[in-house]
Amino acid sequence: MSDATGFDLGPLEADVMRLVWEKGEVQVDDVHQALLADREIAYTTVMTVMTRLTRKGLLTRRKHGRAYLYRAARRREEMAESTLQEWSQRFFGGRVLPAVSFLLGRDRLTPDEIAELRRLLERLEEGEER
Repeated sequence: MSDATGFDLGPLEADVMRLVWEKGEVQVDDVHQALLADREIAYTTVMTVMTRLTRKGLLTRRKHGRAYLYRAARRREEMAESTLQEWSQRFFGGRVLPAVSFLLGRDRLTPDEIAELRRLLERLEEGEER
């Protein structure tokens, strides 16, 4: 964690967290095999990263036979919200509209994504929570 609210993850740490969130409970080998699909990476490197994420309090682990099973200690949404708030504060003074405009202006949205964005805006206008 970079401070009390934000999470400072390197690219490999973020990839590992994404895989753990997707799979739920994993062994190092599960993550290693998934990462091998995209890059050459040593098993020991993955093990080191997962140990570091455990020390940071982002993963938990329990002994299962001779191996450990890892789970995310924090929800993806919690980490994303905290990280995005910190990013928005740092680059846009905490102002939401310029941050959202920046994010949306980078890629073309599909018609389904535009429809979902409209529904989100309608809920926000009505005062509903996400």
